[in-house]
Amino acid sequence: MTQFYQALLRDGGPRLGPRLRRCFAAWAGVEDDGDPAFEHAKGRTRTALADNELCGRYVHDGPAGEGRLRTTATWAAGRKGAPGWVRVTVEGDLDQADVTAPGFMPAFLATGRATDGAVPVEAGPLVVGPEEVKELTRWLARADRGVPVIVLTVDRSDPNLVAACADHLAETLSGIAVVARLYDARTQDDLNAWLGGDLSVFGGGLRTYLPGVRPGEETYAMRHQPRGGGAIRDQGVRSLEVVVKGVVELSVHRPLPTDVRQTEPRVARILAGALPPGELHAAPPSPAAIAVPRGPRIPRPAAPVEPEAPAAETPPPPELTTPEPPQPEPEPVEPVGDHSADLADEIAAKLADRLDDSVLEALVDMARGGDSETTALIKTMSAHLDALTRAVEAAGLLAPRAPSAELERLRGQYDQLELDYTELQEHERKAQDRIRWLEGRLAEHADPVYGLQAEAGDDGCWEAESLMDVVQRARKQLRRLDLPDALDTEVSKLDVMYPRQRRRWTGRTWDALRALDAYAAARAEDRFTGGFYDWCARPLPGAPIITPAMVSMKESDSVSGNPKYHRARVFRVPAEIDPSGSVYMPSHIKLQQVGSPAPRMHFLDDAGGPTGKVWIGYLGDHLPNTRTN
Repeated sequence: MTQFYQALLRDGGPRLGPRLRRCFAAWAGVEDDGDPAFEHAKGRTRTALADNELCGRYVHDGPAGEGRLRTTATWAAGRKGAPGWVRVTVEGDLDQADVTAPGFMPAFLATGRATDGAVPVEAGPLVVGPEEVKELTRWLARADRGVPVIVLTVDRSDPNLVAACADHLAETLSGIAVVARLYDARTQDDLNAWLGGDLSVFGGGLRTYLPGVRPGEETYAMRHQPRGGGAIRDQGVRSLEVVVKGVVELSVHRPLPTDVRQTEPRVARILAGALPPGELHAAPPSPAAIAVPRGPRIPRPAAPVEPEAPAAETPPPPELTTPEPPQPEPEPVEPVGDHSADLADEIAAKLADRLDDSVLEALVDMARGGDSETTALIKTMSAHLDALTRAVEAAGLLAPRAPSAELERLRGQYDQLELDYTELQEHERKAQDRIRWLEGRLAEHADPVYGLQAEAGDDGCWEAESLMDVVQRARKQLRRLDLPDALDTEVSKLDVMYPRQRRRWTGRTWDALRALDAYAAARAEDRFTGGFYDWCARPLPGAPIITPAMVSMKESDSVSGNPKYHRARVFRVPAEIDPSGSVYMPSHIKLQQVGSPAPRMHFLDDAGGPTGKVWIGYLGDHLPNTRTN
């Protein structure tokens, strides 16, 4: 599913769960009876409300256009008096959707004093006068602010229009933005005096200020997008669509704090009874703790044993033959379980064996109104089949088994296992990085250094929330790699289209890029000989690596020899590597071995060449090959 909206709030008020549940149920249009595991289905729409005293999850799933949209509100109480958190997401299987804040968000925000962790997030627009300007500037300057602040200025020609625009923005962006409307021209002048000329806002327009406003120090002031007053006066509320779309897309990429990322996977397990509520803020679960219990296997009926044909070979000498004791006859096994599928297959097979090419002639004869012998036989068989069907139905062999409920149960289990798997992956990455650091220190000092912490600047186990974060960080820190801007399109596509899987890929991508950078540095400095695969198999002590199973230094012959697939793997390089400006890059790293999507990173190893770098040509979903096309 594609994620279209995400809000993350902190709420330290009392009765967080009941307040959120009441607003969610009213918006979903269900009569909530307060059951800890309430479910309601009407047509193709399903609503599920599950909670306890410490956490809860509310889901509303229904049709939307040609697909479906699922709105989920998850909450958990804070640890040791800390504020609780609420995460609201909207996702669906639509290619494109103009999704805004769910309708229950303003009502929920009105029940308490929610924040984004730094600034208050209100249900409606804030009216800022001269007395509140200093508070607004403090909000704008906070680097830990997560939501943007949209400031609307005074329009003396039509004050009502500005008020209407502020109300519209506060409703559509509820929970993911702070909307502030300046009271008068004096307030506008005071704010602009603090902002400076590059960041000012005036003339009935508005400006969206992203986190961390730095007056006089902004290198790119236009990252805080303005919207002119003329466009607002000409188009009214319609002129705000670009503002709404930009803020909603920004909310999807907002990284989750560490405590939310660690706690959220446990909520579903606690609600399902697989984890005690006291484990909400405990250490990450072990693999044994997240194992899904399997029910007892139903024995299948014993297959009839066919007697073996007597061997034609010469029997062994009598003295070497050991007679076996007589075996008791096996007792007949009563068939257990539902064998309706096997019965249907057996009937179909027997019917198919009885039919031959004359059936086609009989069908033609029936269409013409004839009554040949084969036609009569088909009519007789049809009558017998109807009678057999009625008998099977009367016996209850084809009773419905509620596949929808079973499918929902399996989908929920799969989602939970995916979250747990991602959590375990992150901890395994940290453990592996710690081991490599210790090995490096041991190699340097020949002295046990267990228990020491890594240097303050060692951030090898950095956790990213999106692949774009990884790419941007690699461009700044990994000097032996070249990641062109052309990567951003496919990278962003993976982030937006697959929000659940992207955390699984970020760690592997960062580890792979670090390994490539360390390899290129060692190769360029003549500290290592061999290729990148050799580096991963036999690295220098303490150096970052990835498992060799993720690395492939070539493509198959069916890909390399196909012009279409070959062209898809040609990427740009500097002229000093190839005068044409592009080369074929078969070497790639498998960020996910199988499945769909299965992201790949294609690269060119020039660590021992003129540039001394590794050139990343592609980072995205699997390129076309004989299996994908």
